[in-house]
Amino acid sequence: MTEVGTPVEEFDPEQLPPQPLRHHLSLMVYLLSNTLLWGALLHMGLESRLTMWFGEERWGHYFAFLGAAGGIIATVTEIVAGALSDRSVNRWGRRRPYVALGSALALAPLIWLGAAKSFWPFAAALLLVQLFTNLALGPFTALMPDTVHPREHGKASGFMGAARLIGDIGGMVLAGVMLSSEALRGASEAEVMAFKDHRMFLLCTSMAGFIAVTTLYTCWALKERPRTRRPDKSLGAIVRGAYEFDRHAHPDFFWLCVSRAVTNIGFYMFLPATFGFVKYTLKYGDRAEGMTMKLLLPSVAAAVLSTIPSGWVSDRMGRRGLVFVAQFLMAAGAVGFALAPSFGFALAAGIPAGLAYGVFTAVEWALACNLLPKDDIARYLGFWNATAVVPQIIALMLAGVIGSGIATAAPGVGWRVDFGVAAVCCVAGAWFLKHVRERRNLPVSAEAVP
Repeated sequence: MTEVGTPVEEFDPEQLPPQPLRHHLSLMVYLLSNTLLWGALLHMGLESRLTMWFGEERWGHYFAFLGAAGGIIATVTEIVAGALSDRSVNRWGRRRPYVALGSALALAPLIWLGAAKSFWPFAAALLLVQLFTNLALGPFTALMPDTVHPREHGKASGFMGAARLIGDIGGMVLAGVMLSSEALRGASEAEVMAFKDHRMFLLCTSMAGFIAVTTLYTCWALKERPRTRRPDKSLGAIVRGAYEFDRHAHPDFFWLCVSRAVTNIGFYMFLPATFGFVKYTLKYGDRAEGMTMKLLLPSVAAAVLSTIPSGWVSDRMGRRGLVFVAQFLMAAGAVGFALAPSFGFALAAGIPAGLAYGVFTAVEWALACNLLPKDDIARYLGFWNATAVVPQIIALMLAGVIGSGIATAAPGVGWRVDFGVAAVCCVAGAWFLKHVRERRNLPVSAEAVP
């Protein structure tokens, strides 16, 4: 029996050998399915439903409510599930049982979400999907530092960043394609609503199938070493202590979380603000879903090009400087959107923003994993994940309330203000990053001890 206070770790990750490409892909595909789902739902999918039900002046407030409720559920679930998985002795490993269970439980509410034709059933299904997907996601994020040598964290983070990027933006593009009613110009309101109801159901059922397939693949392909020592705390003690964050013992990780949280407020304001900007500022109306997709394509392409190379470079040159550059480029892109007089100008402004986001997502996770306490990896990564989830709450509240609120006095102007706030957040995130001291590692060699 392990004594109270003894770390549960039974091997040193620094003794791991370099991992083959298939290992990185087995991590990447699951994160892709999760972020693709939320990229589609939390932004374009949610916006399409709410604007159809409530109009410009009211949808932002419902958007903020769902973002806040879902974000709280996600944060609470991830941290507790991560803390429990840190001390799991399941023979299938610490993380994979949670990944399999949470993903399986999310499938039925996801199909229900697609079938919902009014707000409250839609909201209930959405919150259940948040609960179960984050039961899986909290433990899943610890698989990277569990199974990858610290000197390869940049490479692994590049693949994970690519998955998050394709999911966040690609999900919005996918929803834009599926939910766009541009081809129905001239149709009655009832015909447009019936079309969007059908397409929302198709989107959600397709995502449920994709999640099921990627979960099976990841749990089968990824080899996780189970723990044999018993937990050092009781179940109740683990849950009660799940939210303890020792900022004095881990100051660099704390300031990195603050920097990431503030920066992510800026990034996540981009997504709803872009839809509102296209629909109401540029006045594309019912064509907004399709035109938003076209506006984002250059950003997605730029981000994909920069993501994996940035992770590889960070393993050799360091990570903090690259994150600084990314934060300022994202701010520049936000300013470009705020001042854009036309669709073409906004299209050009999206390229530096996309490049920056690719670098940011590739490098930030590797920097975080280098600073994690070894005996509480998943629990602290729960806090790390909260620096993406909680900013989504704040960003959704700010973007929707500012955009819809200002629309009552000056239609279309609030979405430009959203971009200005996003730029300020990116610069503020860079200011907090200056408190972080980076740990440097030399590249791992092929002779590393297995």
